Amino acid sequence: MDVTGEIVKLEKKLNQLKTEYDKYFTGIERIEPSRLRDEVQRIIRQAGTWHITNTATKFKRDNLVAQFNSYTQYWNRILRRIEEGTYERDVFKMNLKERSGPANPPKSASPEASRNATSDGYDSVYTAMVNARKKAGITNSMDRKTFEENLRRQSETIKKKYGASRVDFVVGEKDGKPVIKAVPKK
Repeated sequence: MDVTGEIVKLEKKLNQLKTEYDKYFTGIERIEPSRLRDEVQRIIRQAGTWHITNTATKFKRDNLVAQFNSYTQYWNRILRRIEEGTYERDVFKMNLKERSGPANPPKSASPEASRNATSDGYDSVYTAMVNARKKAGITNSMDRKTFEENLRRQSETIKKKYGASRVDFVVGEKDGKPVIKAVPKK
């Protein structure tokens, strides 16, 4: 195996992956490049098993591994912010849509009826989440007010993003931990 050639391929793949994530985060690409990321991660794991005697080549490999780890932390942080609805690009788009007004304003009942319905929905989601956390063995308590404020904020963000009239929240489980899934409704 030509280790130097493999390191050059790894460097090209890593640069391509960085470019693809940049496109994804700017909104040019709609799908996260997870396949390419998995492929680069597989090559990185293999690179750790290569026996390299040349110090310069070993340095290059270690540098690429560190670079990938640094990018991974950065990408995960941005993906988390996108999921939470706090990523600058998404916030900017929401503010832009807010200023221009909705294209098709959602039809709803009186504001008071809407408020009561959402409050009841958040209450049931809170109860379901507390029960799911108990079932998963998570003992620290959640502040009900903060929880409901976060759901309200997420609901508004999702309504604006998808043009939904309401958002339903469903408590589920992922990797043994309770999670909340938002379901926009037209």
